[in-house]
Amino acid sequence: GACARSKMAASMELSLEVLPSDPLLLILSFLDFRDLISCSYVSRRLHELSNHNPLWKTHCQKYWLLTESDKAQRNQSWKSLFREVYADLGRYIEHYATLKQAWDNLKKYLDQKCPRMIVSLKEGVKEEELDAVEAQIGCKLANDYRCSFRIHNGQKLVVPGLMGSMALSNHYRSEDLLDIETAAGGFQQRKGMRQCLPLTFCFHTGLSQYMALESVEGRNCNEIFYHCPVRAYRMR
Repeated sequence: GACARSKMAASMELSLEVLPSDPLLLILSFLDFRDLISCSYVSRRLHELSNHNPLWKTHCQKYWLLTESDKAQRNQSWKSLFREVYADLGRYIEHYATLKQAWDNLKKYLDQKCPRMIVSLKEGVKEEELDAVEAQIGCKLANDYRCSFRIHNGQKLVVPGLMGSMALSNHYRSEDLLDIETAAGGFQQRKGMRQCLPLTFCFHTGLSQYMALESVEGRNCNEIFYHCPVRAYRMR
């Protein structure tokens, strides 16, 4: 009796090798890309299943907003495409999709309302260029800020500016979004503006929006503000 029951239990044991692929693929579809990679090291069967193209298509669309057209142009599997983009933009994986979508939406709007402004947008910079800027100014840039420059490096200094324009009878204002090189050139270390990086510039008023790169002089790290001469005078 006991021996027979033991043999029956052994015969009923399930293993990954005998389970059908569809339910396993369904389970894998709920995993994040990191967990999917981990599963590929568990067994040969899971390694094969975790390379399933539709699984990686989902991650390519979620994190990098890649399309079938992008895949066709590069002639790669979805997993290879994911790994290639991750090697370049992996540090921004929590920000990239949101910022890329925001830039795409902005360009669609500009295409309808102000097409000439699209021409002023600069191509994104490379990782080494952002590293060089950090070394130049001696401060770290926020990851989401860096990520935006990887997509578009600000705009050419033109009018109208991307960051808003306003025209009144006696006042005109139009702020350009600075490229990272110009911004680094205007990095401030004087009293009242220490460790502050300009983000925008208005030709008409000479005003800029700044971002504090460190928590100093009463400002929080990554706080964005307009420079106020009155406040600067009081801090002297």
